[in-house]
Amino acid sequence: MSKNTNIPPFMEESLNAFKKHKFPGVDMETLLKSYQKNVEFMNATQQVMAESTQSLLGLHKQFLMEAYEKWNEQVTNALSSSSPADKITEQTEASKAALERMVEHAQDLQSTVEESNKKLMDSFQKRFKDSVDESINLAEKTKKKA
Repeated sequence: MSKNTNIPPFMEESLNAFKKHKFPGVDMETLLKSYQKNVEFMNATQQVMAESTQSLLGLHKQFLMEAYEKWNEQVTNALSSSSPADKITEQTEASKAALERMVEHAQDLQSTVEESNKKLMDSFQKRFKDSVDESINLAEKTKKKA
């Protein structure tokens, strides 16, 4: 079963164990398909979360590298032979630019998290609706058998 699905081998063993049991009035095939879809949904959700985390870490790494480069430039400029008034002006401008970069970085992180949350919620809502439909179908099949 795991050869053509996203079910891990340890989950396949439990699915096979359930397939061997026969419960009167219960369509085990439909029940197991629903269970399999739930496991695949959880795997897909974990994948989205991992991708989002990698994206956030990449954005943060980029921000820190840029901040370090700017800091290095500021130290170099501070050690230059310019007048104290020029140094104060440069420091003020650099501080303002750093603050703007921090706000932009925070907005980038926020939009990445929002996008990830939207994907997850859309996926969750779809799977929940599908599960409700599957439950209704299973109940109807069970009712017809009885």
